[in-house]
Amino acid sequence: MNLTLDELGCSYEDLKMVVSTGYGRKNINFAHKSVTEITCYAAGANYLAPNVRTVIDIGGQDSKVILIDGKGRVQNFVMNDKCAAGTGKFLEMLANTFNVKTGELGGLSEKAGSGKDFKLSSICAVFAESEMISLFSQGIAKEDIIHAAHQAVCERVVGMVSRVGQEEQVMFCGGVARNTGTVKVFEKLLKTSLILPENVDRVGALGAALAAKKA
Repeated sequence: MNLTLDELGCSYEDLKMVVSTGYGRKNINFAHKSVTEITCYAAGANYLAPNVRTVIDIGGQDSKVILIDGKGRVQNFVMNDKCAAGTGKFLEMLANTFNVKTGELGGLSEKAGSGKDFKLSSICAVFAESEMISLFSQGIAKEDIIHAAHQAVCERVVGMVSRVGQEEQVMFCGGVARNTGTVKVFEKLLKTSLILPENVDRVGALGAALAAKKA
């Protein structure tokens, strides 16, 4: 926090309100208020795009789908927070398996060839890694395997969308939203164009700021 304050040229005493969110929100002892990330993502998405009703967020540790109303209030949500499958961690493992950077995965997925329609039998981070290594040793192109992994991640999250109900318009945020491979697969599966905020990984932070403004 001190580094951020230094960059802004201010001190803690200059702050009227500090709102914490996310997994570690209860550990921020200097916060005046704590708000769940679900509430923050809903508010942030609504501020950026008032017509959005379905919010998909995929971060490093979890994925979530949130249904919101026209005022950014949560109507329903579902989270995948007990497993790496369907999260940025899974894609990180995928990148490590093929010794590429996570930022290269989207481009490689889009280069999938004629074998891109096969599916991984497991999206479990433990079993999928072994399966992908085996497929690669059998001569399957890494681009096809990477595409299959993207397909598996997106299908898992689309299943979550079906549980809360998909409504237009759909915003995709979180760090994984920078991955063009997931964006294209999602748009194909959901049959809609996704709204991508400029700072996809700061929607929750924006929601926290909005909560601070209201306090």
